[in-house]
Amino acid sequence: MKVLKRFLPLGLVVLAISACNQPAADYDAQEVVNAANEQWNAAFNEKNLDALVDLYAAQATLSAGDGNVLNGQQEISDLFNGFFENGLYNHQIETIATYSSAGQVSQLANWSADVEGENGETMSFKGVLMTVLQQNEQGEWEVVSHIWNMAQ
Repeated sequence: MKVLKRFLPLGLVVLAISACNQPAADYDAQEVVNAANEQWNAAFNEKNLDALVDLYAAQATLSAGDGNVLNGQQEISDLFNGFFENGLYNHQIETIATYSSAGQVSQLANWSADVEGENGETMSFKGVLMTVLQQNEQGEWEVVSHIWNMAQ
């Protein structure tokens, strides 16, 4: 244990120096997240399945809080198509926090959406989400991982 204690401060110094030597990002993480959220909400609320799925990387993963993980654009497309068929609309994302590193931005956010019930009443759903966006080879931002839950 004494060995660990002796080298732990050195390890922290090396980590701090490494972090300081990272090149500055040429983007503002909050601007990236805001633009991604605007595009995502617009595509969803317009029921534009192609535009929505195009926001995801070819091998993106998504978990809708049901314990399953969807892989790739086709499975993600099938999920969102089901949401559209069930009348989900008025999707909103409100960012709580953003995190970034070279070429990658993540956000923690609240989400909400509405659907008309059988009796014509509006039912609202909400929860928390986490998205990870990554720059592709063309410098465009894509969702590579998207996870959400739903509040009771």
